[in-house]
Amino acid sequence: MTADRSTLAERLRRSRARIVPAGQDSPAPARPPVPEAEQPPLPAAVERTSGDDKTARLARARELIRRTERGWKELRVGPAVADSGPERPALRETRADTEEAVPGPEAGDAPPRSGEPFSREDHDFPLASRYGGASLLRLLEVSEEAAARLQIRPEEPGVDLSRALFLDTETSGLAGGTGTFAFLIGVGFVEEDRFRVTQFLLRNPLGEAAMLEELAVLATGSRDLVTYNGGSFDLPLLETRFALNGVASPFRNARHLDLLHPARRLFKPRHDNARLSTLERELLEVERDDDIPGDRIPQVFFDFLRYGHHPAMESVLSHNRYDIVTLAALALRALERMGEDWHSDDPADLHGAGHHFWRRGDSEVAVPLLERALSAGLSGRNRDRCLLDLGERRKQLGDWSGAIELWSRVELVDSRERLDVLVWFAKHEEHQRKDPARALTHVEDALERLPRTEMGQETSRRYRKELERRAARLHKSLD
Repeated sequence: MTADRSTLAERLRRSRARIVPAGQDSPAPARPPVPEAEQPPLPAAVERTSGDDKTARLARARELIRRTERGWKELRVGPAVADSGPERPALRETRADTEEAVPGPEAGDAPPRSGEPFSREDHDFPLASRYGGASLLRLLEVSEEAAARLQIRPEEPGVDLSRALFLDTETSGLAGGTGTFAFLIGVGFVEEDRFRVTQFLLRNPLGEAAMLEELAVLATGSRDLVTYNGGSFDLPLLETRFALNGVASPFRNARHLDLLHPARRLFKPRHDNARLSTLERELLEVERDDDIPGDRIPQVFFDFLRYGHHPAMESVLSHNRYDIVTLAALALRALERMGEDWHSDDPADLHGAGHHFWRRGDSEVAVPLLERALSAGLSGRNRDRCLLDLGERRKQLGDWSGAIELWSRVELVDSRERLDVLVWFAKHEEHQRKDPARALTHVEDALERLPRTEMGQETSRRYRKELERRAARLHKSLD
């Protein structure tokens, strides 16, 4: 914490008090209002507010800060390390509020210092630890070239896992937009012989700028980021908050690995979904005891602000902390699938790896994996997707008859794979056989199946737009 942090907090309280939600019966302020002469100039929209309203808003803001700081004296924020399956005992966690790490069970005895707009905690995990079958020590051994194979596009550079920040946020909501903010930001990184997780917890809304400044200082020198769906959620949200608070973002030019996308390709063929919690439980085989559901977290924070304390706040911190460790372990397990010496007899695993390489354009690696998966007894939707990929490879080689033979073996009647097959049939009839009438029948068949096919609304609109455009062109050619 820098020496002028309290001064910054006071300036923020005075200049941004107008953002605090108004209450009907707020108590009197804990100290006299700041004289008008000491307050910074307000924007034009606020200068029109009457003096009485402005004083009342300042009073409500100070009361919220007073309640929050009083509540933190009752809340103990320390790690609760409990055994949760065979992997957890190997992961020894310590907390470092000072230069010397303190054993985890004793760390919660000292609450955060009062008067600060946010709290910061450091939790250390020895690099020799194993989590989910992955040794964190391997973070030092992975080359950027190897990490680049996890990117969904081959032109994207690899990240340096030994210098990267593994980032995860807990936010006030999932809707996004300028009204959503991150009240808890956790980053994990390698430091000497440990994997350190640093967490920034917002103690009142007026401390956001100070918290982001502290995060920016920590992120200096770390050029790479690893997230889970960070490209679509965490990073846009943080960039918005940095901009609104006038703090320079340290992430703007960082190399980024969003692990969600390779995880979907690699692991979803075997598992029900690619949620981080699902892969932690089913792939890493780690069970958390009494983990708080993610949809409860925003309400816990707002109750904490309202009442000054909440018994579930430590569960929120623990949830975020172990999400970051899981992210690091999952990256290492995903890299195992990319290794040349990786071997598996499971058709779903083979298909996942083959599909990932196929989507990256590395057909020389992908095709043998996909053919092995098919011969090993791949079934259901995975089998249909595998047939599509192999058929597309035949088509690229100019073997349309071989491609048609593979695509004809797709079994599911109402699926995205069936729609893709019908589109390929239409392309074949239109461009190879020069028969637009038969091509149109395949497109109309796809349009008829579209409402019965399970997919998201945006994906469905994209399919419909493409099919209707193709149908219109074929109708025009027949006229």
